[in-house]
Amino acid sequence: MAEIVTLPVKNTALVAERHEASKEALKRRDKEAFAYWYQAECDRLYWKSGQCCAGCDHWQSDMGHVGQCAAAGMVSGLDVLRSVLGDEGFYTGPTPKPGLPWSRARFYCGKFRDEFDWSSLDQEYLEHVGATHFGRLKPKPLRPIPEILRDS
Repeated sequence: MAEIVTLPVKNTALVAERHEASKEALKRRDKEAFAYWYQAECDRLYWKSGQCCAGCDHWQSDMGHVGQCAAAGMVSGLDVLRSVLGDEGFYTGPTPKPGLPWSRARFYCGKFRDEFDWSSLDQEYLEHVGATHFGRLKPKPLRPIPEILRDS
């Protein structure tokens, strides 16, 4: 069995600094990998479901298939709360600050916009998210796809 050897370290502060830098680099890499995965999930939902928040240029989301709609503009704190809870939601606490309303990824409204150039993405990604048919980029969905047709 190999003997464990401990070497003296002259500059422990430098070692600690490099260790922290390494941990931060790993966190950034993991965050970038998650952001890539989540974007692909939203893109896949858009190509499967048709026009919905997940594919809208106005929608801002970074997790949970819930995001804020920039097209709606700023609303009162009470309306922000209503967008999260709906009319039947129950909440006891302070009213949030004014902000953008929240919506779920599959929600659709008349302000939908997709001006992204999907052809700028690589073929492998487009196939992964369901944006191709027989190797060619499909036309952008024109409207929400009824749930009964999504899985067929």
